[in-house]
Amino acid sequence: MRCARLTAASGWTAELIRMTDAQTSQQGSGQAGKKRVLRPEVQALRAISVTTIIIFHYWHGLIPGGYIAVDIFFVISGFLITGQLVREADRTSTISMSQFWARRARRILPASLLVLFVCAVGTYLLVPLNLWSQFFGEIKASALYVENWNLAAQAVDYLAADNRPSPVQHYWTLSVEEQFYLVWPVLILIGAALARNRSAIVRRNLIAALLILLTAASLVYSIVETANNPAAAYFITPTRMWEFGAGGLLALIAEEMGRQRLRAVVSWLGVIAIVASSFIYTAKTPYPGSAALVPVFGSLAVIWAGAPDVRWAPLFWMRLRWVQWVGDNSYSIYLWHWPLLIFAPFLLLTELTTPIKFALIALMLVLSWLTKRFVEDPLRMGPFFAKHRPRRSFAFAALSTGIVLLTTVAALAVLSSRESNDTLTTAKLFASHQRCLGAAARDPQHQPCINPKLRLLVQPSPAALQGNYLKAIELTACPSLGLRLTSSRRVCNFGVPPGQAKRHVAVIGDSHAGRWRNAIGAVAAQRGWSVSLTSLLGCPDNIKMPAEGADGGAECKAWRSALPRWLASQPDVDTVFISQLAPKSDPATFKSYVAGYQATWRMFPKTVKHLIILRDNPKSPLGTLDCIERAIGDRRPAGEACAASRAKVLTAYPDMTAAAARGLNKPNVGVVDLTEFFCGAKLCYPVIGGLLVASDTSHVTPTFNRTLAPYLARALDRGKWLER
Repeated sequence: MRCARLTAASGWTAELIRMTDAQTSQQGSGQAGKKRVLRPEVQALRAISVTTIIIFHYWHGLIPGGYIAVDIFFVISGFLITGQLVREADRTSTISMSQFWARRARRILPASLLVLFVCAVGTYLLVPLNLWSQFFGEIKASALYVENWNLAAQAVDYLAADNRPSPVQHYWTLSVEEQFYLVWPVLILIGAALARNRSAIVRRNLIAALLILLTAASLVYSIVETANNPAAAYFITPTRMWEFGAGGLLALIAEEMGRQRLRAVVSWLGVIAIVASSFIYTAKTPYPGSAALVPVFGSLAVIWAGAPDVRWAPLFWMRLRWVQWVGDNSYSIYLWHWPLLIFAPFLLLTELTTPIKFALIALMLVLSWLTKRFVEDPLRMGPFFAKHRPRRSFAFAALSTGIVLLTTVAALAVLSSRESNDTLTTAKLFASHQRCLGAAARDPQHQPCINPKLRLLVQPSPAALQGNYLKAIELTACPSLGLRLTSSRRVCNFGVPPGQAKRHVAVIGDSHAGRWRNAIGAVAAQRGWSVSLTSLLGCPDNIKMPAEGADGGAECKAWRSALPRWLASQPDVDTVFISQLAPKSDPATFKSYVAGYQATWRMFPKTVKHLIILRDNPKSPLGTLDCIERAIGDRRPAGEACAASRAKVLTAYPDMTAAAARGLNKPNVGVVDLTEFFCGAKLCYPVIGGLLVASDTSHVTPTFNRTLAPYLARALDRGKWLER
């Protein structure tokens, strides 16, 4: 489960005008330098939350539910912002949107954009090019405050499953907050307008009614969406809006908050609820949904209780100087803690030990203090912005955002140029018929096969391939000839036209089946086959395997169900090739998967006379592409430098076991195993014969697959399955 961002917020009642940037002026024009008086329990909540986040990110196992900290900040923000806006409506019967957004821009953007710019520079200097597309894409999304929607899309995108944590991933919470700032004042302005010329009580009641409706709707949606689509529900704004609403409703409660002892008890209960949920919740807890009610109500309890004048109340530690300092600097602490954690391994080229993490925390505290002292406070409260009209603040925000966006455009232009050069180089490489190219370098019939021209070559480079990732897997360029498997899945056709074909074969499976298109296409062209390819990303054709997808697996289940019917409707398809990801599994699950394959294949019609299992390719460790980019930069042979242990990247294959149980090497069933073209006796190589083998941790590149064609044909001839 990904977590959390800290927010800074402002205002509540007249007593709280001096709390944050909003407190610098009752009219919104700003009184620079006015001393702030902070509520100790709110600052303590911020300190608890940002400390929880740091421990959760730096030592994840210590606080498995540390992601609940984000809910605390959303409650605080809703509480303070709502109070500020309602108070302004009480004074003026309206809300100055420009003043409000200018104050928010001065509060949030200076430090935020500074850290984004540093992350852009850090990515340029430290991060391998294969990660630039993702990292700079997220920097761009963060600068535009849509990172939460970007991560939500990645969370349900099978092709983004191997994405690495970016240095700005934590900006998703700032995105949610900025979207809240756009919606919330409009809602309160509508309430104020409807209650124009009415008393303050009527106005507040009307605003409260609107907030209750929105908060209730958001809570219900959060519960439903978390159950149906938890990966995306974690990030999107509608599932989080009720947390802001809960804080906003608390801001509308009368200031008399009960007896001192009652408030002390409630404060302790709130702290206990927050701490307990951070330890009890785990990555498997459906979140946010109803589970978020515990930390939300805990936060509300602490804020409602205020500062009870009882000796045994939590206030005794809330007022500690270091607690208040952490709370006061929590925004900058939050901004810096994550980029340091992400960039350190790229700089140090080693795993982060506990001493290194403590050093990073020390550096984080220094950077946070400097940022608050010389960036946050001067630009938020200084006379240059606070004493002038909002347009100056907006101009600064636009200029600063433009600088950050310009860095992303420049970096992505470099990638585009690299991609174009690689495409041209690869085309020339195949046209020149180089010896030992790709899989030919490991042909056991022609060993040793050494071509000095290919020693340092890597085509395509990991960086260039990222731009073509979707194109390489999806079948957008493959004609469907009008054939449909389901309402959303077409059948891709290639090879010889059906009317001229000597044989009609089908290729089915998940995305790994799609990666066989080049090799099978070459064999089909040589042998006069027509090929129909249908694959669904993340959906193996096995009734015992989980059906994945943003729709809860509905499309996957429909595709599986349609396959036997489609094969029956194509009686000329006598051969089926199957290629699917080999998942890691325990013995019991592996046995279930084997039974699932057998049951699935028994549903194929009798017109399918030949079943060929294409053994899955070896996996690659997560950092392999990074290693290859470094090897390219150091002018070292990337294949040898970044090879992985064969024992670690080759897993057991349930489809092969299922095929053997049906009668391996008997009519109808065969297994094509080309592992020797990927691996030696001990190592598997990520670059072979000058070609990049895999585009991520599991998908073979189309270029390398193309060179497997003659060896696929050789294996088919050796097995003689298609002659029976």
